[in-house]
Amino acid sequence: MNIKSAHFLPGTNKRLGNRYLLLECLGDGSHGWVWRAERLSDGAIVAVKIPKDLTKEDRHLAEGKELLNIESHPNIVKIMDMGRIPPENEWFFIEMEYFPSQSLAQKLEQRSQHFGNTFVRLFHIYEQVLEAVGFLASQSTAISHGDIKPHNILVGANDLVKLTDFGSSALPEEIYVRTRENGGTVLYAAPEFSDSVSRKGVFEDLLRGDIYSLGVLLYQLLTGQLPHDTPAQVRHHAPIKKPSEINSYIHPDLDSFIAHCMEKKPSDRFSNISSLRSAFNAARLEQLKTPSYSIALSAVPTTVDWSISVLEALDKKDYLKAARIAEAEFSQTRDCIVLVQQLNALYRANRLFEFEEVFNREMSHGFPEDENGKAIRLLGIKTFLALRKVDCAKAILEDAMSLDGESLELEFLMATIYGLEANFSEARITLEKINRKSPAKLHVLTRLVQVCEQMRDYTAAAGYLRHALRINQSVPELESKRKRYQELGFW
Repeated sequence: MNIKSAHFLPGTNKRLGNRYLLLECLGDGSHGWVWRAERLSDGAIVAVKIPKDLTKEDRHLAEGKELLNIESHPNIVKIMDMGRIPPENEWFFIEMEYFPSQSLAQKLEQRSQHFGNTFVRLFHIYEQVLEAVGFLASQSTAISHGDIKPHNILVGANDLVKLTDFGSSALPEEIYVRTRENGGTVLYAAPEFSDSVSRKGVFEDLLRGDIYSLGVLLYQLLTGQLPHDTPAQVRHHAPIKKPSEINSYIHPDLDSFIAHCMEKKPSDRFSNISSLRSAFNAARLEQLKTPSYSIALSAVPTTVDWSISVLEALDKKDYLKAARIAEAEFSQTRDCIVLVQQLNALYRANRLFEFEEVFNREMSHGFPEDENGKAIRLLGIKTFLALRKVDCAKAILEDAMSLDGESLELEFLMATIYGLEANFSEARITLEKINRKSPAKLHVLTRLVQVCEQMRDYTAAAGYLRHALRINQSVPELESKRKRYQELGFW
């Protein structure tokens, strides 16, 4: 039985188009399924991830596209293909190597069955994660994973470890940044990336976020607990117990190593994986001079606060509920972190006029002079553009470029403003500048096609369209445009 519509659910012995026979559901999460499948073209057994929300654009579903063309690594799940399944192009798939395993999160729940009860075994697992992160960072165009946590670490036979789930991975200066909605994820995130708004920056910024997460991961491996119980504690970088305060057999050098990974200021953390690995190896040697004592069992967080409730609502896409929770908290605390969450939720809920009212009221005396102000400005620009209040968006954008520094995302928003002002020549100049800095971004190329059409430069539009189709041939709008260009003689 073929799956031909998003109204059907995948199931055992169903075909996914003409590409796969689904054999066994390996995971059924809130955002997608993972199936063990037979590839019909050659009978190979692979893992196929199928997102549940197929209304999203392909750029939001193309998880791990950065890994499609890199060489294999023993500690990274290989991504082999992705796209829409013809002929209907309704179902999106991500084809990966099939790796019989359990997640590290599942393994850690089995500590009563003697998993991870020695430092040697946990260090072996952690070292493989470091190898994977270091490999991604060493690529000619460096890649940051962005969501390092036990749920995204697979453990197979003989404790072979593979890093997976690249839904938050990013290249430097990713224009369309991924968003965070999962509360569990945020407990592993660095404070600067814990606001559930976006994750972006130059590679050094992204890598230091990964390094923070590596500190959290080792903390959990050694103590059975997470450093923080709530997203608000992460954002505020609340004081935490040293690992040796939880397990007295942990060596002070490991305390120091984890603390260095988890410094609040990114610049105070390790600057690269090489220096992190050297420090870890030194601390590991000191620890292994002592007997391999048991590791403490995992503890369930006891604190529930507004931030957990907000993130649970975001994870369920109940954005209005998230906004109301944050609104109630902000009215009591006047904490700018909470205001960011309220505005973010209102923007996602498409409550644009309510966003405008809150934004104008709270920003009437100026923006916060920190990362919260930067996040609020970005949300404000996007909201006023959606409201077609171009002058307001432009004023905020000019302030953002002055206060926050130039970025590809802000440049793209400026190109959008030029387009709305019918200033197509400036829009084209800006988009071409972005394309030179960060080539092969499908939506930049698509926008260039549109702008060149407005300028009646169909030869240039056709050139950008060819480039866009080389990146993704399964976008119906682009293929339709190609056929029209062919009919008009521009192809």
